Amino acid sequence: MSDTEKKSNEPESDNFHRETVFHYSREHRLSRASPEVQALNEGTFVRPSFFKTLFATKSHRLLLFAIVFVVAGSGLAHRFTGRERQQDQGLRFGGNTLVMTIVSVEGALLLEMIKSAPQSGELYIGPVEIVVSPAGGSVAADSGVAPQVFTHRIFFNPVEIEIFRISLPFEETDFFVILNNNDEQRSLRLRVRED
Repeated sequence: MSDTEKKSNEPESDNFHRETVFHYSREHRLSRASPEVQALNEGTFVRPSFFKTLFATKSHRLLLFAIVFVVAGSGLAHRFTGRERQQDQGLRFGGNTLVMTIVSVEGALLLEMIKSAPQSGELYIGPVEIVVSPAGGSVAADSGVAPQVFTHRIFFNPVEIEIFRISLPFEETDFFVILNNNDEQRSLRLRVRED
């Protein structure tokens, strides 16, 4: 057998055992690289500004738009719901923090007050006069009819948290509430919250 026939009769798996020759050229590799990589290799690469990076691609622009949309939406939601939650944030009275709400429970109105004493400092302990009057039921002074007013007295005790519930004899939905002790007077407006 000749050598050519011998080579053709060899199994093809022997062809894989041949040495592979790599030709590596750094200049040729860099000629096919992106302009950023070429500039980085030459030492002339300038980092893009923050705004160019922010708006560089479509996905970056969409992400920025989504962030702005979420922040603006949460700000608007807080603005509109903040008015209703403002009464839940608390009112400082006599060194204590009061959270007051008027709720409608099975057709009856209840003034709920949660008093929280501060961890340190001075606080008021003693009687508190509460005056409640409907805001929408203003009566003209010359009509001779007195406005509807409900008064009640509670006592603040030296405990960390107290809860007061006072039944109101009204059928309105908007009220003025005045708190008065010997040294301080505070007023606020509350709307009925349905439970």
